[in-house]
Amino acid sequence: MKTLIIWCLVSQVIILAGNSAEKGDVDFSLLIKNEMYNFKKPAVFYHCRSEKKDLGWRKSLPSSEFRWSFEVPQYGNGVMIHHCEFRSRLGTANIEIETLSTTAILCDGQTCKYAIRRNGIYFIGYELYYPFGGIVELSRPVEKLIEPWTPWSPHQLRDLNRSKQNHS
Repeated sequence: MKTLIIWCLVSQVIILAGNSAEKGDVDFSLLIKNEMYNFKKPAVFYHCRSEKKDLGWRKSLPSSEFRWSFEVPQYGNGVMIHHCEFRSRLGTANIEIETLSTTAILCDGQTCKYAIRRNGIYFIGYELYYPFGGIVELSRPVEKLIEPWTPWSPHQLRDLNRSKQNHS
């Protein structure tokens, strides 16, 4: 009887592994939302790219959202990395977003959300924590500042003013 039960479990694992291998990569999307409300100049410009795709520069006003989709190899073997550069009146921020197939746990499904706010770029999702000293892993909602604004340097401001004058 034990042998029959073990054989059934092993065959189920083989069937499940075979079915999931047919599905291929995991679909994901990243969502960036401008939440610079009640701010004098709330426009933010950002540029995101991966090794497979360059999304170009985008202008974002409050409440506007931008979402793009991509695929990540399943089983956590592969990672998709997006480099995003943000520019606002408050300064600059650069983030690197690493997405694995297991990231879905932290992103509440297949959409990872980021918010542009007055003090920087936030990740909105879940974080893992260990309330009982590492025995049990749980997740809780989080809005975490991942990159604060770096103020513009006088040199950067001078270069920006020159480029504006050259394009006028």
